[in-house]
Amino acid sequence: MKLRGVCMKFRKINSDYVIKMEKGDDLVKEITKLCKSENIKGGYFTGIGAVSNVKLGWFNPVEKVYQTKDFDQYFEITSLVGNIGRLPNGDPLVHNHVTLSDSNFNVTAGHLFEGKVSLAVEIFIRDLGEELEKAQDPEFHLNFLKL
Repeated sequence: MKLRGVCMKFRKINSDYVIKMEKGDDLVKEITKLCKSENIKGGYFTGIGAVSNVKLGWFNPVEKVYQTKDFDQYFEITSLVGNIGRLPNGDPLVHNHVTLSDSNFNVTAGHLFEGKVSLAVEIFIRDLGEELEKAQDPEFHLNFLKL
């Protein structure tokens, strides 16, 4: 199935989604669009594939800011993991981390802000069937799960 405004293809199997993204898809934006259109309010995911034009982040807990770095090269995704929650205004919030391998078999990892699919990406999402609210932490100003 393909949704309007969503480039990737997906299939729903019970409470799971099997997703295949195509070359040129924006990985984080497409997951967020799917969560919004399919009303996924809480869940988690894992994936593999290949990306380029990547922006990674590392959160500095002392300075309380993300340090980011852009990578303009091709990578294999050796591990993509993340969770899905909802902000107080109802918008989905996708939080993901990625481990990438370059052509020299070196590993780069961090919080994935952006990544363009360079070949294909395959992701499995588990919809937990209930809302996981994320709220801003007063100390770090990040949105954490509110349990």
